[in-house]
Amino acid sequence: MGAWGHNSFENDTAGDWIWGLKTAKKSLLGKVKSPFAYPMSAIDKLLKSDLYIDAPEGEEAIAAAECLAAAQGNPPSDPPEELEKWLASLNGNRPDPEMLDRAKQALLKVRNDEQSEIRELWQESEYFKEWQASIDGLITRLS
Repeated sequence: MGAWGHNSFENDTAGDWIWGLKTAKKSLLGKVKSPFAYPMSAIDKLLKSDLYIDAPEGEEAIAAAECLAAAQGNPPSDPPEELEKWLASLNGNRPDPEMLDRAKQALLKVRNDEQSEIRELWQESEYFKEWQASIDGLITRLS
């Protein structure tokens, strides 16, 4: 696991994933295209899987949930620059309650499921409780 800390963006996968987060753009009709499509695709991919959850899939879903929490007005303490740019482009758009619920479900699956590789990896480390606490904090920030 390429991680240097237990927080959501303190791993290589989340660092790579965040580069795909694009600023909100308007359509030709002046409406903002859904800026939440990219984060929701990572969350929904994890939720649809009934198989073993590979660590990168879990790390991407966690990063995606961070984006939704930040859009709710509850960003992480040290957000990456890409997240800050994305937030500035939202112009007040917020994720709907269903998106937030799906993000919470994904986090609970990553945190609690015996088929979660990232959970297994953190369980084997001395920082398992800190990782669990960071996931719990993120779930709270999604509320």
